[in-house]
Amino acid sequence: MFEYIRGTLHKALPGIAIIEAGGIGYRIQVPLSTSSRLQGGQVQLLLHHTILPEQGEERLYGFATDRERDFFRGLLEVKGIGPTTALQVMCAADIEELINLIVGGDVASLKKFKGIGPKTAERLVTELRDKLAPLATGPARNTQSARSLPQGQPATDAVMALVALGYPQNKSEQAVAKAAQALGTGAKPEDLVRRALQLV
Repeated sequence: MFEYIRGTLHKALPGIAIIEAGGIGYRIQVPLSTSSRLQGGQVQLLLHHTILPEQGEERLYGFATDRERDFFRGLLEVKGIGPTTALQVMCAADIEELINLIVGGDVASLKKFKGIGPKTAERLVTELRDKLAPLATGPARNTQSARSLPQGQPATDAVMALVALGYPQNKSEQAVAKAAQALGTGAKPEDLVRRALQLV
């Protein structure tokens, strides 16, 4: 239904972009790889539109590149993975890491992601391995590797991103606090969110 949106970036947080186009502000959920690239002024995002059957709620998911959107849609083809889980997975690790884990058949690492159980992890490998093989770049990096993180506003933004992904406020704050303690100061907000997603 929607292919892309071009407009003025009103606000960008880890996992969320609000873009004004034609006098309307669109709230768009985005992976961290996209939100980290957004700057002020005019922006354009490729879109994926969904309607949640139970609530009748419409949601827009935005991506900076065709590669990101194609990967997101590939995840949706796997039984047991919906848009929320797909976005959580893409926020928890870089897309290159995820591709390498799937192509490498690393079920043990994949099932550690929120919403991915053993059976779903196996389906990810069996259904997407061949499709993603040409995109693999090498051995997957350790998604638990330590990164430095800033205190203050980045932590607040990280909590807001987790809440936007559907996690309770208190659990989000606890996870971000643990992530900040583990990683220290100096890193980007999206790094803090990635680590926190391993803890909630």
